[in-house]
Amino acid sequence: MLTNRRKFHRIPVDEKCIVTIDGAQLECSLVDQSINGGKIAGLDFLVIPAGKTLTVKQDGEEFKAVIRGVTRDERQKMLIGIQRSETIRDDEESDDAMLLNCYIRHDGNLMVCIPLSVESDGRVTIQLWDGMQFPINFTALETMNRTERYKSLMSGSDLKMIAELYGLGTVPMAALADKIFEFEFGHLENCTAKQSCALDNN
Repeated sequence: MLTNRRKFHRIPVDEKCIVTIDGAQLECSLVDQSINGGKIAGLDFLVIPAGKTLTVKQDGEEFKAVIRGVTRDERQKMLIGIQRSETIRDDEESDDAMLLNCYIRHDGNLMVCIPLSVESDGRVTIQLWDGMQFPINFTALETMNRTERYKSLMSGSDLKMIAELYGLGTVPMAALADKIFEFEFGHLENCTAKQSCALDNN
């Protein structure tokens, strides 16, 4: 487990950068940086797993980094926290737990989708949970981290309809939110999303 993420002082910046992730080059902004990492704005529509590798090119420098977290700024803009690869210890483990997912609205409910490729006109080709693929303007996509999604499932979503569309089979009503969450993000075990939601409701 990384213990020194905030050991280095962060400096607020606003500099353009090019992020390469899964072969796609995206224009983004580096909004703060430190010796071992920084935060990037402009990757809102990407599905982000912990430990995902990317390359950042900024001000003539290019470096590899891994994704460490997802936060929002004071304007509620999603920021992706990264750590430079050369500062990661060999004994640090990474997993595939999703930190961020993309959604489209269907009958008023948020349904998970996977962005596959980014087009030059600002559209993104997405894949739905049933395998269907089509292009959509990225502004139509909504992004949530794990805690935000769990809260949304517990406050007004049509859980039965979502579960049926996802093909989850027969699930007791009391377990629907957890099953939908696990379908979208992976195992709920050891995830703080449910605990955060419970604390907010107390």
